[in-house]
Amino acid sequence: PQCLVTIMADEGEGGRAEGKFSKFKGGMFLGTVAGIGLLAGFSTTLGMTKKRSPDMFDKGLTGTAGMTESGASLGLRALKWGTFYAVVGVGGLAFVALKILGVNNLTEFRTEMQNKLPRIPKARTKNRVENFDSLFGNETEANQNETNQDETNQDETNQEETNER
Repeated sequence: PQCLVTIMADEGEGGRAEGKFSKFKGGMFLGTVAGIGLLAGFSTTLGMTKKRSPDMFDKGLTGTAGMTESGASLGLRALKWGTFYAVVGVGGLAFVALKILGVNNLTEFRTEMQNKLPRIPKARTKNRVENFDSLFGNETEANQNETNQDETNQDETNQEETNER
């Protein structure tokens, strides 16, 4: 409870530096929760495997006379090679793309992409869901009045654009 109060106080005071710190804290929280979930899932799966066939589990960790290497070392070797191929592949693809476009850094790449690709228009406010009540059809009179006012403002904007032409 005390941590929640601190986070809410940081967000309420405003300021750019505090906003970045709040985002950092949020990211750390999400990373911690994801890490704990990953660890819990992996350990649960490992425990279930050991419980179902303990002798095969032990053979996979230590290896036997018939196997040239243990399952754990084979998996670790596969993970190393997979990581190597993924990093080299993505790095090579990025390098080739940068050379084809003739740019030297990410700022130039961003500018080049903005020039070559079409712009994506922003979504209209009218189509966006503003709150949870409108998702379930429980709109209050205030929400209906806001919607009617937005539609009136949109109609006025469209009428002004038509008059300018």
